Amino acid sequence: MKIKFALSAGLVLLSGLGLAFAGQAKSAAVPAAVTQEDAKVKEFKDILFKLVRQDEYLDEAIESLDSSASRPDAQELAALGVSLKSIAKNLNHVSALNKAEFTSIQSDTKLATYTNTILSYSRKVDRKAGQVGALIAQLAVQNKKAALRDAVTTRKNGKKARGGKKLTQILEEQKAVERLAADAKTLRGASRNLTATSKWLYIASK
Repeated sequence: MKIKFALSAGLVLLSGLGLAFAGQAKSAAVPAAVTQEDAKVKEFKDILFKLVRQDEYLDEAIESLDSSASRPDAQELAALGVSLKSIAKNLNHVSALNKAEFTSIQSDTKLATYTNTILSYSRKVDRKAGQVGALIAQLAVQNKKAALRDAVTTRKNGKKARGGKKLTQILEEQKAVERLAADAKTLRGASRNLTATSKWLYIASK
């Protein structure tokens, strides 16, 4: 009798556990897709955060180029070049993230809102990268005219140009501007690539 009772109790317990596990499996299957989408949302928010930071850095570069009362020296131009290289590198990283998301994203999801915002920021960054390039081109023209003027003054007055600049210093600044123009070109290439990958990511998510 005791053995039968124990067996019956065991069967009831096992069947109860089986139902419990089945219930858990069923309830776990429902939020699986939600969890996956939440993970995607987190990834897209991370991409947006990175884009916002690059947008801010571009604002700083534009302000530095646009509000400079005097000709920046070679050291200041080199520092700006380092900043532009860093922004270009980060934009390329975001492009790589876009490509990685493109291979796994599904259409008809709620993620299109995020991908559309990523595309919007990418276009904004591209416009600012173009503005940086235009300002540097303008700086190059101004610097060339000033360098020619200073060089003429140097030849007339001896070793130093007007403002105490040596001919070697003038040439150094010229080279720094040329390197900065090359950095701006690389930046624009990165921003255009970013816009392209962001556009395809948005299309894939619609």
